[in-house]
Amino acid sequence: MATIQSVIEDVKDSVQDSAHRLEGRAAIEASKAFVKGQKKMTALLAEQQNELRDIRQELQKVRKQRKSGGGFPWGLVLLVGGAYALYRSNAGIRDQIDGLLGKVDPGIKGNLVRAGDAVKDAASDVMDGKSPVDAAKRAGGELQRAGEKALDGAKDTAAEVKQDAQAKAKDLKDDAQNAAKNN
Repeated sequence: MATIQSVIEDVKDSVQDSAHRLEGRAAIEASKAFVKGQKKMTALLAEQQNELRDIRQELQKVRKQRKSGGGFPWGLVLLVGGAYALYRSNAGIRDQIDGLLGKVDPGIKGNLVRAGDAVKDAASDVMDGKSPVDAAKRAGGELQRAGEKALDGAKDTAAEVKQDAQAKAKDLKDDAQNAAKNN
């Protein structure tokens, strides 16, 4: 026949096992949330990198045309004009872009707005026959700063999730130990 002490030890062991399982589950859920956030951030940064690469390629083409005394960069004008016309005429695209901008951190949003203004300035410079290099550099710089801010925000969020999971796991462990002591 089991003694009260052995029953208490069995209950204590089962409570501690449950606490360890819950702690593991909380850590797994926190890790999953972190990975999901990282995937989204990575996709966003990859998209921005692709856009920057495209802009750099277009800029190199413009520079080559200018050095060789080439003609007016109509391709760039058409590209900027087409993107702007699509934004203005397609409500779905406009809503999607505005919705994405609404979810963005205000600091990042400011960088993106300034980058958009710089792109508009570049298009205006091209239309006026001026060099769009300075405006394109400003746009690239603003996009880079927006990416850096987004990455910093993701790191901060990950640290907060980790701390929260650790605190909850500690609370569960403490509750289990208190329950074992009281029984």
